[in-house]
Amino acid sequence: MSGFDMVGSERFLAALAAVPRRFVGPSRICVACVEVLAVQGAAIAIDATDTGWEVLCASDSVADRFEALQATAGQGPGIDAALGCEVVVVEDRALIQHRWPLLGAMMDRGESGAVYSIPLQAGAARLGVLDLFCEKPGNLDRAQWAAVSSVATMVTAILLSDQHADADSVEMVLGQWWSSALRTREIHQASGMVAVQLGAPVRDAYSRMQAHAFARGLTLAEVAADVVARRLRFSDVTETP
Repeated sequence: MSGFDMVGSERFLAALAAVPRRFVGPSRICVACVEVLAVQGAAIAIDATDTGWEVLCASDSVADRFEALQATAGQGPGIDAALGCEVVVVEDRALIQHRWPLLGAMMDRGESGAVYSIPLQAGAARLGVLDLFCEKPGNLDRAQWAAVSSVATMVTAILLSDQHADADSVEMVLGQWWSSALRTREIHQASGMVAVQLGAPVRDAYSRMQAHAFARGLTLAEVAADVVARRLRFSDVTETP
């Protein structure tokens, strides 16, 4: 990406301050991203230490659904960007099935538009990814990428603002932002409950929930909600309602 854009950073901070009060926690960041960048959607997702890919926030239902599908499939441009510490550009979502077949299988036919995945990192602290969405296929120009780079830097700084970058886990690094995401807490709670039901590590329980969601055309968040509400219980043999 291009160098730091001070004007873009100032516009982002101004937009963040102006986000309506009905948006709380990290969702304010995603809304501000859409306000100042040449995109129509934004989401932040995190690679949690004990479980896996989890959605921190999204600006709208389209971005939220895409992140939920990435978390369920366990693959996608955002995950590759975070793990590889480099930007991943998908100029047309219609091509996703060729690179990430599990994710592509869960998407609706005819989906189009671009996805830009930017890793959120500062030194040794790797928080996750900022995914940006355009309604039309294509790439951003040089000036637009400069703004994206600056906003990603600002987002990382905000998420790290009251924590130490050398913390032991992403949950500790994110602090108040992490705890404010209701769905994230529910997935963690469900993973713990399934781990007890199976007598297995939390990471294995998370994978079992992923498989259950994928096989039934659900999102990971939907399965977690069923587990927490005790509508779904996992056993060593099968999952029972």
